[in-house]
Amino acid sequence: MTKRVAMREAVPEDLPTLRALAQTSLVHDSDAEAIVELLWSSAADGCRIVLERTDAADDAEGTDATDGTRIIGFALGSLRPAQDALPATGHVELIVVAPEHREHGHGRALLADLERRLIAAGATRLRIRGNPPHFAWPGIDIRYTPAVCMAAAAGYERLLDCNSMLVDLAAADLATDKDEQRLTEAGIEVRRGRPEDERALHAWCDEEFGGTWGREAAMALRKSPPTLHVAVRDGAFLGFAGHGMQRADMFGPMGTAEAARGHGIGAVLLRRCLTDQRNAGITVAEIGWVGPARFYSKTVGARLGRVFWAFEKSVNAENSVVAAKSVAP
Repeated sequence: MTKRVAMREAVPEDLPTLRALAQTSLVHDSDAEAIVELLWSSAADGCRIVLERTDAADDAEGTDATDGTRIIGFALGSLRPAQDALPATGHVELIVVAPEHREHGHGRALLADLERRLIAAGATRLRIRGNPPHFAWPGIDIRYTPAVCMAAAAGYERLLDCNSMLVDLAAADLATDKDEQRLTEAGIEVRRGRPEDERALHAWCDEEFGGTWGREAAMALRKSPPTLHVAVRDGAFLGFAGHGMQRADMFGPMGTAEAARGHGIGAVLLRRCLTDQRNAGITVAEIGWVGPARFYSKTVGARLGRVFWAFEKSVNAENSVVAAKSVAP
């Protein structure tokens, strides 16, 4: 039996197989299939690749008669263009190898080929870190230990640790009536976001917070119903919070204008979003890429959950990656 392994660009028709592979491999992510859809949609051109194995039986005359070709792994990458002083950055979003085909160098081969493609697309820096607004994680969940080891072996250096927090929605106190009444008396309206808020809210987020929060808020407003709540006074936004932009059980981002802090706006917006998630049947909400852990712990009893390590590697003439087109089985 002759076994051949080779890489090619993925096509939409591969998606059912990729979803199934992710479901088997991402044992710490119950929404693995949705993760594939999310990261597929934001992948850079040419940076969706699959690894196929062909099993061929040798016939009596020494030629190969193909028995079947199947996908045993895949990789997805995205590109963040250069902006201001930041270089163009290639993001390694997801690498999956079927459990029965691990320990043969397939993951390393996929990573090398994806790096090559990201560099060809213009990346001068490589990261294994979330690429907002379309991201699934802020880095590698350290429970996926082989992925952490592979990144280190490939020359990546750790950037930072990121944490998420978990909220038991059945146990959390999510009542907001009294606080909303208090805010109303102060002239502050708290309500669900509306599609027509998108342009103004996006602009306000860009000015107030920068980054990608405006784009993420817009994503939430396009859902039906919108998965975002806002605080408004005299027609001006004071704060916002959203959920489910990237993954259904994820909360965030959330922000309150500096001048409006101290009124308890954030606590109300947080509880309203978590109530949405509880009503949707979610039992545990995950607050991603956490900043103020004490606030979430005090407000809704959140506890520290997943730990992620982010990685980075520079690209230059000495360490640019050239991947082989195929690898040994």
